[in-house]
Amino acid sequence: ETSPQYRALDWLANVDKFRVRLYSENLVQRYVLAVLYYSTGGPRVTAKTDFSAMAPGRPWRDPTNFLSPVHECKWRSNSIETARGRGGGVRRCDKNQTVVEISLYNELEGTLPSELGKLWNLRVLYLGRNHLHGTIPTELGSIEKLASLSLQQNELSGTIPQHSLKNLGRLRALQLEGNEKIVGLIDKHSLLCQMTPKYKNQVLPPGREAYTGEKRILRKFTASCLPVSGIPPRGILECACCTECFGKRLKDQIY
Repeated sequence: ETSPQYRALDWLANVDKFRVRLYSENLVQRYVLAVLYYSTGGPRVTAKTDFSAMAPGRPWRDPTNFLSPVHECKWRSNSIETARGRGGGVRRCDKNQTVVEISLYNELEGTLPSELGKLWNLRVLYLGRNHLHGTIPTELGSIEKLASLSLQQNELSGTIPQHSLKNLGRLRALQLEGNEKIVGLIDKHSLLCQMTPKYKNQVLPPGREAYTGEKRILRKFTASCLPVSGIPPRGILECACCTECFGKRLKDQIY
């Protein structure tokens, strides 16, 4: 009863005054955004919640109107309009009121929910400069229209899920720097490197999977990494096609 998914369903059924109907087109979208809210430390929302209140020192510090009784396309803070400070929210929807852009820089804490993969029309996802941990969900590879994925300056770990991200044929920017627990090897024959213009015409060695997307437009790929050394990396990320490898501290040495 304490999972983000349970809290999101409970809010939809018992608290949300917007009263989305069972067959409403935005029901899944509203649920997914509620799961994102509760997965990243959002405080409990009740009928008495003051959506304009600040929460200093806590996740979701600045008000964003998330889970307020209005359409989710209006779940955003004033910082979206003024470009000042933390906050953010649903930055843009299309004419059909499906979410196109999410930008949240608001002391978020927790993990990225797999349900984000249900936001089928999302083009931009910015969750940088928070305190997110855990791994990058493979389900993000289901958002085929995603053009920009920014998760920099968090505490994410594990490897980059190349086999799912290869489905993002429109991906132009992937920003992961500042997540020093992301590890692995991205060599020039990897799927991510094949998605870049630099390595689009390379001849692959036997046994390597070929990227079959029509477009190869990944032009910005940043991470906390080192160049490929030829030695299997342990506890670090080595990357052959990152457009920028940001400094990474290894024990007492800074590279």
